[in-house]
Amino acid sequence: MRFEYPYLAALAAVVREGSFEAAARSLNITQSAVSQRIKHLEEKSGAVLIIRGRPCMATEYGQQLCHHVEQVRLLEHDLKENLGVMDAPEGGAPAVIRIAVNSDSLATWFPEVILRAGAELNLNFDVIPDDQEHTADRLRNGDALAAITTESRPLHGCQRIPLGAMEYQAVATPDFIKEHLSGGVTADTVSQACSLIFNRKDLLPQKWLLDAFGESVPLQGHLLPTFTGYLQCLLNGSGWGMMPSSTLRPYLKNRSLQELKPGTRVWVPLHWQAGTGGSEIMRVLSNMVLSVARRTLQQTPDL
Repeated sequence: MRFEYPYLAALAAVVREGSFEAAARSLNITQSAVSQRIKHLEEKSGAVLIIRGRPCMATEYGQQLCHHVEQVRLLEHDLKENLGVMDAPEGGAPAVIRIAVNSDSLATWFPEVILRAGAELNLNFDVIPDDQEHTADRLRNGDALAAITTESRPLHGCQRIPLGAMEYQAVATPDFIKEHLSGGVTADTVSQACSLIFNRKDLLPQKWLLDAFGESVPLQGHLLPTFTGYLQCLLNGSGWGMMPSSTLRPYLKNRSLQELKPGTRVWVPLHWQAGTGGSEIMRVLSNMVLSVARRTLQQTPDL
């Protein structure tokens, strides 16, 4: 079965942009043309490729085709670079790579990768933020070409590179500790105090409880799925929570935040997993990610 690239590009645009209308704008064609191309692909493949909704989403078969399109684009990018046509008017548009990155990496060390990839590789990223325990699912189902993940086993068709570990501490404001934990920091008192949790996938507070007290207990508090909002709520005393140590250093130094149990840390080993599709640009990007990670993440052998 042979698929024509403009039709595949329309499919990828609908999934990337979330609607037929937005896809049409990004491709500079009419919405009707996008619909016709998707219909043509679905008739040719004999399968539904798009789940119509808000946003539109790809079916499993549609994801495989989108993944193929992204790999082809990277190979074309390699070819243009090798032929020396990257500076030509038709060849100057950056390649786009869809990657899944955990939110804490995106808020701390990964922006340097984005800066360097744009300047040195002429790359743009389409970043899917998710919890580090779940970014691998995006890679596994074809929604991304690469991921920052805690998954240590190489996924099928992927190369795994250990990056190092992010260090987390449990903290709160002095006033919060005085008001809610004055009787001592125990599993019981911590469970009764208001906690800040990134989202329902967030396992860090429970990992800290296990390390600190040897038990996991139910927590109650706020769900705050943005890094900036989470930090601001820590600083204003809304609750206790977990943050990367690299972010906490200035606040611990000026004593606007304090550790709940000094010395108890949670380490989260991270890995870069990327498809082994033969693209030179992915190989260079993988090395770039590793270079930045080695300077910013904890490099401890037993992690």
